[in-house]
Amino acid sequence: MHIRKYLFQAMLFTASVFLFGQLAQAIDFKFSGEVRPRTELATNGAVGAAKNQHKSFTTMRTRLGLRAIVDSDTSAFIQLQDVRTAGGETPTTAPPSITQTGTSVAASGLDLHQGYIDLGNVLGTGIHLRLGRQEMIFDEHRLIGNIGWIQQAQTFDAARADVDLGQFINGLSLTAFFAKTVASTIPGTTGTHPTLQLTNNSNATFDSNFAGARLTFKLGDKGDRITPYFYYALNPAKTGKTPIKITDNIEYVGAYLVKHVSGFRFRFDGAYEFGNVNAATDIKAYMLTAAIGTKFDIAHGFGITGWYDYLSGDTNVNDTTVRTFTTPYATNHAYYGHIDKFLNIPTQGLQDIAVKMWLKPTQKMKFIVHLHQFLSARKNRTDGNPSAAKNLGQEIDTHFKYPLAKHTMLALGYSHYFGNGTVNGGVTGDTTLDSNWAYGMVDFKF
Repeated sequence: MHIRKYLFQAMLFTASVFLFGQLAQAIDFKFSGEVRPRTELATNGAVGAAKNQHKSFTTMRTRLGLRAIVDSDTSAFIQLQDVRTAGGETPTTAPPSITQTGTSVAASGLDLHQGYIDLGNVLGTGIHLRLGRQEMIFDEHRLIGNIGWIQQAQTFDAARADVDLGQFINGLSLTAFFAKTVASTIPGTTGTHPTLQLTNNSNATFDSNFAGARLTFKLGDKGDRITPYFYYALNPAKTGKTPIKITDNIEYVGAYLVKHVSGFRFRFDGAYEFGNVNAATDIKAYMLTAAIGTKFDIAHGFGITGWYDYLSGDTNVNDTTVRTFTTPYATNHAYYGHIDKFLNIPTQGLQDIAVKMWLKPTQKMKFIVHLHQFLSARKNRTDGNPSAAKNLGQEIDTHFKYPLAKHTMLALGYSHYFGNGTVNGGVTGDTTLDSNWAYGMVDFKF
């Protein structure tokens, strides 16, 4: 009896090894991963610390990815992610550094960060499809990004199509996507056909979709391009989870341009936001940004960029038009100061005058310094402070990066925010006080 049992197990193991070997010959598997612990310290409104409050916390991101490549046109990618706060084995809330709202940031704990199928040249059309949960990054994270700084990062349940139109116009390509960002109904779990038995999602009372189309015209071989784009956010309003007239829709139409001229890199991005917040309130807002940068052969490299962003604001919050520009799924941490005062754009809008520099004194060592002057775009007559100055404060961000070992990067940083002494409505943190923030991070990737 035991001999037959062991013989059967041996045969089963041999068959499994054989089948896996055959599968491995047909499919190329590639693993990837990341372990990223980070400790942060903050005071006075920085990353969630209240007035006269000091906060410190340690978080860690752990990722494991597997890409299965069948051939040049067919592959799949699965990426698991665990995010936790030190001292909380099963965290149920986001760490204090996560204050951005209105995005599809993945939950803390163990989660599927990405899981998608790549299909190239579908039916011989030249169209590349990516179907499933995925990161999307466009135009340096300006309006759509993965918010990679926060440990959870951001992904979309989406379908994306890319096609090269170079046969019609040289250098032309098209990208289109559709993402379901909020679902008010979810599949049931009982019955013969559970997918047909939709139930209410207790965490959402409305559906939300986000879609877009982008045309890219290449202007050379240095990454130069111009990309006009259109994004559409659809949020059907519901009462008691019963669909009523769609009254919430927001559109963005804009263009992104990058061009290298005589050693200088020019970048411009402009967008107009319009639509309806509800049946009685519409949106008319805009964004204009520009930057010019260059590099010098100092030590192992030195770069400097001048930077200006203007995001429109509202002068009267009691009328029927919203004029404050919103950045729908942007990585604002990368743009408006690393203390994250302006993850959400203030009611009065925002101007950011910045100088961003980096220096490599050695081949491996890198220093980064960002200087910001923040101003409101408009004075707000009805937001409790009609005589407030436009000054929102200044910020300096400093960073140091050095590879500790193969695949392992050390990053240290310190930021100081110089408060302006007056209250300014709509910002993420308190702008009246000086704030400090520091971090230390080790990032291992393979």
